[in-house]
Amino acid sequence: MEVDHTTKSPPQILIVDDVDVNVEILDNIISQEGYGTLCALKVQDAIELIRKTKPSLILSDISMPEIDGFEFCRMLKNNPKTRDIPVIFVTALSSEEEKKKAFMAGAVDYIPKPVDAVETIMRVNNHLSAYHMKQQMGDYNRLMHKMVEEQKRHLENGQKNMLLALVGIMERRQPYMRKHLDNVGFNSRILAQALQFLPEYESVVTDEFVDCMDTAAKLHNIGSIVVPEKMYPNGQMPGETNRDYIQMCTEEGGKIIEDINGNNGDSLLLQMAERITRCHHAHWDGQGSPPLKEKEIPLEARITLLANDYDILTAGRDGTGGVSAQEAKTIINEKSGLIYDPDIVQIFNKIQRQMKSNGRGEE
Repeated sequence: MEVDHTTKSPPQILIVDDVDVNVEILDNIISQEGYGTLCALKVQDAIELIRKTKPSLILSDISMPEIDGFEFCRMLKNNPKTRDIPVIFVTALSSEEEKKKAFMAGAVDYIPKPVDAVETIMRVNNHLSAYHMKQQMGDYNRLMHKMVEEQKRHLENGQKNMLLALVGIMERRQPYMRKHLDNVGFNSRILAQALQFLPEYESVVTDEFVDCMDTAAKLHNIGSIVVPEKMYPNGQMPGETNRDYIQMCTEEGGKIIEDINGNNGDSLLLQMAERITRCHHAHWDGQGSPPLKEKEIPLEARITLLANDYDILTAGRDGTGGVSAQEAKTIINEKSGLIYDPDIVQIFNKIQRQMKSNGRGEE
């Protein structure tokens, strides 16, 4: 392999040997091929050189004072910053056991002493080519990963914008819903965030889960956009007792999100949104709709249920005002273990003052 002299700088090769003559011989061979050289008479000096200039390959003697070549190689392989640098031992290896020990230490090859210039260059060239190919593959993989992540973010932003457009349709049909949906989204997010501090939920409520919670929770009532006007008495959203409305709203909402999801089955945002639309009327004791109970109910739906009811209690169904925040808190605690997940009620009690509402606040 000829060195590409058009590049900014040639590969740097580190030579480590405690004998001056050996270093000089290798330096001459390597330099004549056009490579840059770094020379050290002991391992400690070699380590200092590596800290300043990372070499592309290392030629190392084995028998050296204080730290021998085997230990030096193991040190390099245990360090994430240097483990990929190929190490070739330059030594008079005399037994199969010694050769095995060299490879076990992490060396990629060995050059027998006395060194032959042609053999040395051939081995150096071969391993440099492999090293550079590995580096290029690493760069390529990082680039591909970056492109995939960018495409994923682009897709997620598109999905989020589409879902928020649906939220806008709900708000235009029922103008008083705007503040309600904003509150439900915000409060669901901070409830999820606070759940991260409970050991049981530490691995379940990830940062991505929290990030999706706001948008997904706003879609809890998306099925309402296809519910016939006749099901809205006096133009207002029906209450919890209207089972026909609840069933239609949850089923139609789930179908809407499912249709949007299509082949994007791995989208956490869409998965959460669908589970919320279908299950946010399920109660902890199994008496809600659908008749799931306790932890059969998706966590995101349990969170949204409490956030939704809290805002309805304090704002009223038409947004004109309900009970005080303290009264709403009392009502929710009375229904802990019946309608609401006790863990979420526990968290709600701690962060309730941070939650938004459209009602009268603390009284």
